[in-house]
Amino acid sequence: MAPFLFIIHNNLMEGYSNHIAIIGAGISGLALGIILQRNKIPCVIFEKSEKISEYGAGISISPNGLAVLNNLDVINDLKLLSRQPGLAIFFSNNNKINQISVDVLTTTRKNLYKVLLDKYYDLNGEIHFSHKVVDLNKETKTLKFDEKSIHVKHIVACDGIRSLCQKKVSAKFNDPKYSGYYVWRTIFPSDQANIHFHLGSNFHVVSYPVDSERSSLVAAVKSSNHSNESWKQKGSIQNLISEIPAPILENYPSILENYGVYKWGVFLRPNVKILFDKNITYVGDAAHPIVPFIGQGACLALEDSYVLGNLITKHKDNLKIAQIKYNNLRIKRVRSIYRKSLNQGKLNHLNNPFLVFLRNMLMKYTSIISSQIKSIWFYDVTNEKDL
Repeated sequence: MAPFLFIIHNNLMEGYSNHIAIIGAGISGLALGIILQRNKIPCVIFEKSEKISEYGAGISISPNGLAVLNNLDVINDLKLLSRQPGLAIFFSNNNKINQISVDVLTTTRKNLYKVLLDKYYDLNGEIHFSHKVVDLNKETKTLKFDEKSIHVKHIVACDGIRSLCQKKVSAKFNDPKYSGYYVWRTIFPSDQANIHFHLGSNFHVVSYPVDSERSSLVAAVKSSNHSNESWKQKGSIQNLISEIPAPILENYPSILENYGVYKWGVFLRPNVKILFDKNITYVGDAAHPIVPFIGQGACLALEDSYVLGNLITKHKDNLKIAQIKYNNLRIKRVRSIYRKSLNQGKLNHLNNPFLVFLRNMLMKYTSIISSQIKSIWFYDVTNEKDL
């Protein structure tokens, strides 16, 4: 870890007035930090947690996200910690519908964070853990922590769905609401090679390998029963078994050995209308949280970071222009994927027998899956001409 030097005078951290302050050391914050460091733009990351950690979380990264990771020069390191399943196989409950070839990387969030954090440190990036923003002033560009404050050049909020940064400055901020879905998550011993999708009545299950010895299973359930948002909430294997049909879970027998199951309530805010405010820009879930039904949350965060990082570099002397161009380049795509994610959840959880039959026939005999994938996956933000 690189040594960090800063001066505190009258509870003010000095020497950062020319820095981009990134709030949150998640996927978007680290990716943005890498781009700014690489481009010699002064930046600093503040993270409220003591360290980066994840609980039972796998992640699938599609080609649009992989393009950004390749540009960040972390893709080869990540491949060493990941799997590349060649097929996605779709089932209606346990009955096979179809299969398609896919070009994705599957791993754990912990592994993704590791390669991003290592790259940021390799570039002499500065990060302060245990620094929770308790207040900010967008007019003076001042951030307040528990015992000290800092004045910066610009603020980028990468602090997630409950973004304190956005809540403090935006009169239009809406607190997240329960989406009507919760998700069971676990990582378990498995030599599974491909991605499996099981579509059922008011639920769906996705399983994929994360390394040579383990797989991730995610079971999304449609329910009006409110569930907590926390990724850290432990569930019980018995409750998972009671909600997902036994024949499906029997495909993954080691799950029953209970390696740790987590229950996560999926929360949502209204579709985003603008991605910035005065002297502050929103990235990833802080800007546009989506339901996790097409696997695009992390990929959108990577795209956002790539666009904003390069626009800040290009317009470092007039960040208002960078904000406007960032909004113009991103808003249509993120709003579209927000809608597609919600619609995919409805398709996954159909319970009307006729509609289930129609969906399955369309998936089996038409190119509907490939067309959906093409419209989302095969967008390469690194080819944007305006950056």
